[in-house]
Amino acid sequence: MKALAKKFSTKIESVKVDIIYATITGNNELLANAVANEFKKRGQTPEIHEFDDTDIFDLEDSDIIVLVCYTYDNGSIPEESLDFFDDMQEIDWTDKICAILGSGDKFYGQDYCKAVDTFAEQIKKTGANLATSPVKIQLAPDESDAPAIKKCVSELLAASN
Repeated sequence: MKALAKKFSTKIESVKVDIIYATITGNNELLANAVANEFKKRGQTPEIHEFDDTDIFDLEDSDIIVLVCYTYDNGSIPEESLDFFDDMQEIDWTDKICAILGSGDKFYGQDYCKAVDTFAEQIKKTGANLATSPVKIQLAPDESDAPAIKKCVSELLAASN
């Protein structure tokens, strides 16, 4: 009985989760919502924001920050996330747990989800714990992407304990 009680005592506490996304096609909004739903299944209450509406300095109280972006043009980060990206040079996220996800189209070859990798490097420069490998989704997320999303959220929550 003690082992059973101990198992239940390791419940994950509530953490402040912010998910920030950019989308043109709607695919990344779907991806951001899929990530949010996975957090909700685990008892968390994530907040979802668009890059345009987010001041990076308002994320000071966040425990977990999830960025979701698309790749534009020849591997560029989305225009609506440029200010946020630039502001990342001025912040210290050593106490933050982060992840980066994004959708793309493999048709674009070497530029497929390149902005995801660019954001991953920028996250590392802030001192944040990039607790999971970048997640790249082909076009719109579907059931085949569920394991990668679950793994991402699991690793983020494990890093927060």
